[in-house]
Amino acid sequence: MFKKILFTIFTFVFLIGCEYKPIYSSLNKTNFKIIVTESTGDKKINKFITDNLRKKNKRNTNQIINIKINTKYSKSIIAKDATGSITNYESTAVSTFEIEKEQISEKFVVNEKFNFQKMSDKYEEKSYEENIKRNLATSISQKLILKLAITE
Repeated sequence: MFKKILFTIFTFVFLIGCEYKPIYSSLNKTNFKIIVTESTGDKKINKFITDNLRKKNKRNTNQIINIKINTKYSKSIIAKDATGSITNYESTAVSTFEIEKEQISEKFVVNEKFNFQKMSDKYEEKSYEENIKRNLATSISQKLILKLAITE
């Protein structure tokens, strides 16, 4: 019993002394303005990324970060059935960011993948693929914001 109490006290003191902070806590405390100077590649994913970055901008700040975005999107076949008909696809989005902040330039690459099944309705599949692009862009922009918040 005494060992359990001692262990609990020791653990509590250790965690307080090491200044434990969750990684994602700094996402809401960003204090910079992001300006997308150039975007090449897949226009829809770049638009979604730019919109997500614009939501995180702070209006009254002196720290400005210029970003160039290059996104490549591909949809490849990963499975077929016995008749040779396509059953599964893999969507891949690779975004390369050139970050310029206070005369410092840095490259950052984010790779996101998503597997999905072929649908019988082409319109529904196209709409689903659009939703996948939106989700990939959201994930990519969150990783970029986290990277910028950590290096701030």
